[in-house]
Amino acid sequence: MVTDTSFNIELLYVLVAVNDAHSINKSSDTLMMTQPAISKKIKQLETYYGKQLFLRSAQGMTLTLAGQNLYLEAKKLIQQFENMHDMMTESQVSLTDLKLGSLDSIASNMYPNFFSHYLSDLKEVTLTNQIYELITPFNSGQLDAILIDHEFSKEFTGQFEERQLFEEPYYLVYAQNNKNLATLNRPTLDATDLNHLKLLMYPKYCPIHQRISQIYQTNSKPLPDMVEIDYSESTIAMVANSDYVTILPKSVAVNKVTQDPTRLAMKQLSEPFTRTVSLFTRDKATRQLIHDMLIKS
Repeated sequence: MVTDTSFNIELLYVLVAVNDAHSINKSSDTLMMTQPAISKKIKQLETYYGKQLFLRSAQGMTLTLAGQNLYLEAKKLIQQFENMHDMMTESQVSLTDLKLGSLDSIASNMYPNFFSHYLSDLKEVTLTNQIYELITPFNSGQLDAILIDHEFSKEFTGQFEERQLFEEPYYLVYAQNNKNLATLNRPTLDATDLNHLKLLMYPKYCPIHQRISQIYQTNSKPLPDMVEIDYSESTIAMVANSDYVTILPKSVAVNKVTQDPTRLAMKQLSEPFTRTVSLFTRDKATRQLIHDMLIKS
């Protein structure tokens, strides 16, 4: 017999989870509690209020009228409780304690002000063109936050927080006098067009190379022939002086073309050649702190 008439927030979590699942059995995994323990919590909550909160039937668990009223208030209280927890946690997060990693293309082309302002304030900063130099330490806890393409989040382990920052298309960058582009005068180019061009790309470790490969695989299209070269400035120089072309995110493409507008040109690639860049952290407080500072910078 349950005689405990005390109250705590856990009881409301149990009420909400059981109602949402319509089952004690199905809510067991969500609550990480045994079925007898959940039943005991429900009884404790009913004893506390002196009312029956659930009707049990072959169709599952349904709320009584009193249970429905309590459910609505419980949802509000749980949200307030979690907001309060986040507020208290946020006050304990300091930039000087954080280790942040970013793809170099994101740091240099999208957030140069942030990194120039806070480079010495952060505990550690990792800037790289290799995605696994961010993913591996993030998974092992050696980095608290990373700026990387959303599409690589499938490589993460454990729970994480994500805030999408921006989306941009990919562009084809080529020489103004590239004879292979003469007949491709449409506003955007597609995957079929790329198969007729001489494509020069960074190696497979590069996020741009990997993202382009993902797009082709997702759409069940064979990859075009690629020649790999390991240095970005060499790639641009070769493109400017040959019939080779390369693919870059818009922010990077604009940067490269505006540096040499008399020799280089760019053309947008059609859907699905886009990238979404996100901020990934392990907790909400860190996500909010870094996101706010990115916006301000």
